[in-house]
Amino acid sequence: MEAMEEAPVAASMEPSSVPWLSRWDIWILISFIISITLVILYDMSAKFRYYFKFAIYVIVCSITALFIIPPSLIRPRNVKNVLMGIPFVKPISKIVGIHWEVVNKDILAKDFPCVIVCNHQSAWDFMLIVELWQVMQKCACVAKRAIMYVFPFGWSAWLSGTVYINRSNPGECKTMISASAQQIQETKTKLWIFPEGTRSKRANLLPFKKGAFYIAVQNKLPIVPVVVSPYTFINDEKKIFNTGKVLVKVLPPIDTSNVTPDGISKLVENCWELMNNEYHKLTQTVQKIAGKDAVHSFAPSRESKSNLSFPNGDRRS
Repeated sequence: MEAMEEAPVAASMEPSSVPWLSRWDIWILISFIISITLVILYDMSAKFRYYFKFAIYVIVCSITALFIIPPSLIRPRNVKNVLMGIPFVKPISKIVGIHWEVVNKDILAKDFPCVIVCNHQSAWDFMLIVELWQVMQKCACVAKRAIMYVFPFGWSAWLSGTVYINRSNPGECKTMISASAQQIQETKTKLWIFPEGTRSKRANLLPFKKGAFYIAVQNKLPIVPVVVSPYTFINDEKKIFNTGKVLVKVLPPIDTSNVTPDGISKLVENCWELMNNEYHKLTQTVQKIAGKDAVHSFAPSRESKSNLSFPNGDRRS
């Protein structure tokens, strides 16, 4: 009788345990297959690596932005809000294979208000700012207004002091940035602007727009030029994203205290010439480093401002 009573108990336990184990086995198998597939695709397909690295960039930035929105609401428009997310976003560069080598970063470590002007080539330029944010501590970026409506990144950036401008309306742009200038001076914040106005991958920098220089002169703020070498390992047209080094040089601040409004055009011209010459030097150096692995190759010409370009130089990526 005892044997007969034990049998049903054993039988009743078996059906509930086996399916549970089987479900776990299936999930483990599926995860293994997906992981192996991703590794194979990453190793064999340049196009897959290109999109995979951008996916990491977008996903990590978006998740980080989402999590820093609630604490940022306690002190909205404070430029230090962004520092909460830097430890989570900064490793992206190492993950995707971008190595930043920054010369004279100690200039940006000084606690003084200024206008930073930097050449603009790619969406990855943001990772340079991330790389330097903990050095600068207080930095506000100027970005196109369309980014503000990209949730959650745009909202998080606004709460962290980003100045959004309407590029189609120069007068409004000037007003928006001017309104922030007083706060920038009071809090000793650095204002980061891309004076070319759009992304460019050419042998020479695009002509600079005057907005950043008007603000600097109007408020007697020094201008700090930051020059970034070409991303020789990224080709957006061919969808190639290898690993590589980006050289960055922070140039000495340019004093604007004695510049009058009539002298702004000359100031813009001199700053462009200074940065363009440095861009040529960095280009030649970084191409020697990249060697045959470079996916972009050109010889900058000091005589021409527009006729030479990368293979995808006419493209705005």
